[in-house]
Amino acid sequence: MAVISDKRIALAALLATACVALGIAGALQWLHLRLYSLYDQEMFELLDRELAARQQIDRIQGRDFLLAGLRWRLDYPGKGDYLFFQDAAGRRVLGDLARLPGGQAAVTAPGGRLRVDLPSGRDAHVVSARLDDGALLVVSHEDQRGVELGRSTGIAALMAIFAAALVGLLAVVGFNRYLLSRIDGIATAARDIMRGQMAARAPEGQRLDALGGLARTFNEMLDQNEALVTGLRTVTESLAHDFRAPLLRVSRSIGAARLVGDPIAREAALARAETEAMHALQSFNALVNLARAESGLSRESMEPVDLAALATDLCDLFEPVIEARGQRLERDIVSCVAIAHRQILSQALGNLLENAIKYSPAGTVLRVAVRPGRAGGGPVLVVEDGGPGIPAEARERALRPFVRLDAQAGSPGCGMGLAIAAAVARLHRGSLLLEDAGPGLRVTLRMGPLEPQAALSPATEEPRAPQLAHRPPGAATV
Repeated sequence: MAVISDKRIALAALLATACVALGIAGALQWLHLRLYSLYDQEMFELLDRELAARQQIDRIQGRDFLLAGLRWRLDYPGKGDYLFFQDAAGRRVLGDLARLPGGQAAVTAPGGRLRVDLPSGRDAHVVSARLDDGALLVVSHEDQRGVELGRSTGIAALMAIFAAALVGLLAVVGFNRYLLSRIDGIATAARDIMRGQMAARAPEGQRLDALGGLARTFNEMLDQNEALVTGLRTVTESLAHDFRAPLLRVSRSIGAARLVGDPIAREAALARAETEAMHALQSFNALVNLARAESGLSRESMEPVDLAALATDLCDLFEPVIEARGQRLERDIVSCVAIAHRQILSQALGNLLENAIKYSPAGTVLRVAVRPGRAGGGPVLVVEDGGPGIPAEARERALRPFVRLDAQAGSPGCGMGLAIAAAVARLHRGSLLLEDAGPGLRVTLRMGPLEPQAALSPATEEPRAPQLAHRPPGAATV
């Protein structure tokens, strides 16, 4: 894998490095000028103080004492200072105008400040002032510190630019390697998925960065796709397994009806064919309902639902059948509202009631409970029966489509009730829990923490006819 695989990345890195270098150069140039300004100001103030001191000497000690001091100063070697003095009539008394930095310009502008760049590379600072009798005194100082200051800032600028370019290049190379490695992990997972390895996932890493979030989202998408593909495979296999036998029996019954001459035997064969066809249609409808719940498309139809009213309608619908089977129904229903899909949730609760009626013997008590959520959780719907229950090791398998346990082998239905209820729970961002009721089975449909979008008061809600999404057992069960 190339370190920099895209010319645009290299160009962007070059532009970024150039911008950083220009910024550093500009900052150092400003610093250089600022230091130069402060240095000039300090030198001029120093020379101004010297002029003020010379003027005071001239007033107190006299002109001869002043000139003696100036001559001694001119004869003192190695200081880089030079003096020029002329009397009030403009005659030179001390110094050589040709040696004075700035020359005539320093003399013609008394009281001013002048900085002169010398051919030797030094800087000279010149100040002048008139004495009380009109004589002119010019003081100059030259040194190498200004040049050294400029040279130092220039070297610092070059070193900073080089360091910035090196760090920028290393950062770009490192970031490019890191970026390509993370993207390569996602691309590798995508290629593995294309080859049929549905369990392949992109490495998410430990850092909470944008690429880690992208990898996690990508893996969540793969998890959902794998679940959908697995569900599709399960449904396809179940269709092939569960539809083959009923359709063969329908075909045989119709063939037998064609061959038999006795009208009574023909009607019996056609009745068997109709029963098998109805069973196949029920299985197909159950698969459609399961697919709708699993796909999440029903979320578009969610609305505020009074769960207490929904559960009460279903209990009223099934209670005559429960009494006819010698069973008794107990209700523990608390009013609560949730955002839900009314029809699908009603079908799931009806499936749980059908199973409870189907697998409970006479004389047992069935219980239905609706409770609001606790600690931020969603509402809870509970259906409890008095049947044989489901062993703990078989409960996970009982939630799969078309799974019928040994205790259910002789009962009508196609093994989709719990699978549909589990899918409905997932649709509402919840879960379905199977527990031992001692004796019997307790099924808890726990909904996710979905807050209602609008207030729905049970006292003001209009009366509804009982939901007819389910038929009581004895007609057609799914």
